[in-house]
Amino acid sequence: MTTLTSHGTRIMKGIPASPGIAIGRAFVLSTDSPSVQPDVLNEHEIPVELARFATALDATTTELLNAIELARKESSTVISIIESYVLIASDPVMTSAIVGRIKKGVPAETAVLSEFDVHKTILYGARDSLLRERVQDFEHVMERIIAALRNRTLSHEQAGNSIVVSGSITPQDMLFFKQLHTLGYVTEIGGINSHSCILARDFGIPAVIGIRNATDIIESDSIVIVDGFAGIVIVNPETDTLNEYITKHREVVEYRGRLGALVGEPTTTKDGIALTLKANVDSPTQVDAAIMAGCQGIGLVRTEMLLVQIGRYPTVDEQTAWYRDIAERAYPLPVTFRAFDVGSDKFRDGIPHHEENPALGLRGIRFLLYRPDIFENQICAILRTSANRNVRLMLPMISTLEELEIAKHMVEKCKARLAFEGVDFDPEMPLGVMVETPAAALMAPIYASRVDFLSIGTNDLAQYTLATDRTNELVANIFDAMHPAVVRLIAMTVEAARTAGIPVSVCGEMAGHAAATEMLVGIGIHELSVSPPLLLELKHRIRSVSHADCVELVKQISQCNTTTEVYAVLGSLQSWRDGGESSV
Repeated sequence: MTTLTSHGTRIMKGIPASPGIAIGRAFVLSTDSPSVQPDVLNEHEIPVELARFATALDATTTELLNAIELARKESSTVISIIESYVLIASDPVMTSAIVGRIKKGVPAETAVLSEFDVHKTILYGARDSLLRERVQDFEHVMERIIAALRNRTLSHEQAGNSIVVSGSITPQDMLFFKQLHTLGYVTEIGGINSHSCILARDFGIPAVIGIRNATDIIESDSIVIVDGFAGIVIVNPETDTLNEYITKHREVVEYRGRLGALVGEPTTTKDGIALTLKANVDSPTQVDAAIMAGCQGIGLVRTEMLLVQIGRYPTVDEQTAWYRDIAERAYPLPVTFRAFDVGSDKFRDGIPHHEENPALGLRGIRFLLYRPDIFENQICAILRTSANRNVRLMLPMISTLEELEIAKHMVEKCKARLAFEGVDFDPEMPLGVMVETPAAALMAPIYASRVDFLSIGTNDLAQYTLATDRTNELVANIFDAMHPAVVRLIAMTVEAARTAGIPVSVCGEMAGHAAATEMLVGIGIHELSVSPPLLLELKHRIRSVSHADCVELVKQISQCNTTTEVYAVLGSLQSWRDGGESSV
């Protein structure tokens, strides 16, 4: 929605993707509309055109490889995405086909567009949703090659200290922009849990997505305000509005600057209810940042990221070294290793054949039970890491009691093997279950009586409850973990854990969602696990609310029937979002 005021100010409403206030000049990334040209090359032009394509392909590949190196320092979670771009750009079948087209007299741009269109058409028609999603990857690579052919390769330096406005932003662009102190992002498309949005939140850069025709409406160098709290973009603001937001921005900066004072403070509500804050990590180096922020443990280690990094299933010794590095860095704090969550949109090596719907296929615990050799190797590696008694094992995507019982039997089998070998390990290593499906939430009372802890993965729980692919931009407006159905399943899980006397945590995106803190506290969640950059802000929010008020809030939410109604209720305790609460 766009509103034009009498003073020429445009106010646009989108989706808040990353909190914060950004004020600056716009840098609009407009993409050429690629079109097939009817031109036919003369014979003497063909070698020149082949050289142009080779140069453009080399420039594209070099940029992507540079992004991978940067990702190793900034965010290892997106390495696999950028690596897939490299594979597309260097695919010998595609490059040979493009060269073949050029040799027949087709201009390089037309050859690239035509060949990529062939592959995109195939992907568009695939029944496998994972393959259909790859169309966007092909689009990104194609646009890069075309831009290089036209000598219009994006110069990231131009976006320094500005607000980037674009149709969409690739993860590799965000890595480069971060180095240049880009102030904020405005995009036309994108899902709240897309890789780029998650990166924006991790980097602490305000972002608003879903602003239709933003690249047409906003002109480069115009003054833009990005309100990542409310999802509002203001173009050419009036003086009073500009001054108001300058004040808000200063308050946010000061507020975040004071968060450091909270590192040693307890995580308690105003009326004395204590909560535990832990961190989600993908690599050993992230543990250090989490500890510096005062985390009370590692609530989720995504072990499949080790597979992404090395591109294969590691040996027991390789796994043990990686897990031990994390556990020793965190010691004596507890560390929860989630078993490989293979399948769906994650690492897929070892899936026996093409799946029509991988999100509902052989993923998580199903894959691990299908490949007991891989699962037992991982269990043994984690047990070997547990000698210092600060390690827990968590099972992903449990849907049936049979899966849980077989997995527990395999853990006991591995313990017996290591005991026979004389290996030191924790015989009482806690075992927990991820609640990520409606089935798991409904069965939570049974599971809670048979495991040591539960952890709610709100991303997948929302996806499967609402039947919406969380990576599909076409249904991004439907996917929301604040939906009353998802909230009720969370409450059911919490009650099951409370009755069984075991801890329950939330480690999905909702744990760090600014609007969800009071609700989770009121439901009875006493443990939250988020990415390290979100720890201190989450602690501040917890210390700013009353547990009693949060309980009353949840009573109101329990009467809601729509996501909009839930957000309306949550707004009653969100004064900090409008700059009204900034004390630490």
